[in-house]
Amino acid sequence: MPLPVVEVLSILGVYAAAFAIYTVVLLVIAFGRQPLEDWIRHRRDRKRARIEAELDRTQAELRQTILQIASALGGDALEARKALIRESYLARGEVPKE
Repeated sequence: MPLPVVEVLSILGVYAAAFAIYTVVLLVIAFGRQPLEDWIRHRRDRKRARIEAELDRTQAELRQTILQIASALGGDALEARKALIRESYLARGEVPKE
């Protein structure tokens, strides 16, 4: 009894995948692991550099935001001190000096 076409194609697919894996293993053995390791190391270094650049950019943005908030708080603190001094004079019944 002949095998159905689907089973024949399935068996051929398994053999093709096994052949491809075998070929890759042979190429790695034939040309050494060094090019593969260099490629992996290069990819890892590029990824690390990309992440570090993103961290540097984020750090600069955060630093700028912190400086803006500190400046705004400094202005608010000055106005609050002026208001407290003004209220202190008014509580004593004196006229504040401008």
